[in-house]
Amino acid sequence: MSRRVLVALDRSDQSTKALDHALAVHEDATLVLVNVVDPTRWVSAGDGEGMDAFYSKELEESAKEASDELLESAAERADEAGVDAETVRLVGGPAQSILDYLDDEGENVDQVVMGSHGRRGLSRVLMGSVAEKVTRRSSVPVTVVR
Repeated sequence: MSRRVLVALDRSDQSTKALDHALAVHEDATLVLVNVVDPTRWVSAGDGEGMDAFYSKELEESAKEASDELLESAAERADEAGVDAETVRLVGGPAQSILDYLDDEGENVDQVVMGSHGRRGLSRVLMGSVAEKVTRRSSVPVTVVR
């Protein structure tokens, strides 16, 4: 059975380091390159006090296109390194979307590799951390790359 390693990607330096790590350490695995597009960037529910709900088809299409470009670029890097890869674009909250994917595909994913954004103290408590949430709730081992 071949190993499958999910690599969570965004446009951060930490995400690039996570991909570098996965390419170096898991060269015999199939990398499942995942990017989550957060719909809060193009949808707003409004506040019920005069602010109307907002939806922008252009912002949605732009976000999905940027996601596809990121995934394509990462897949090209994997190909150049001789590592098998497949791409998955998810839509939703980043941590929950990754966890839902693991629930659906859990027996087909052996490990998660993702970057850490290095938040500390109050900002981590208030904003949360995708890496922390995934690490705490994942059904498979998670490697967090700084």
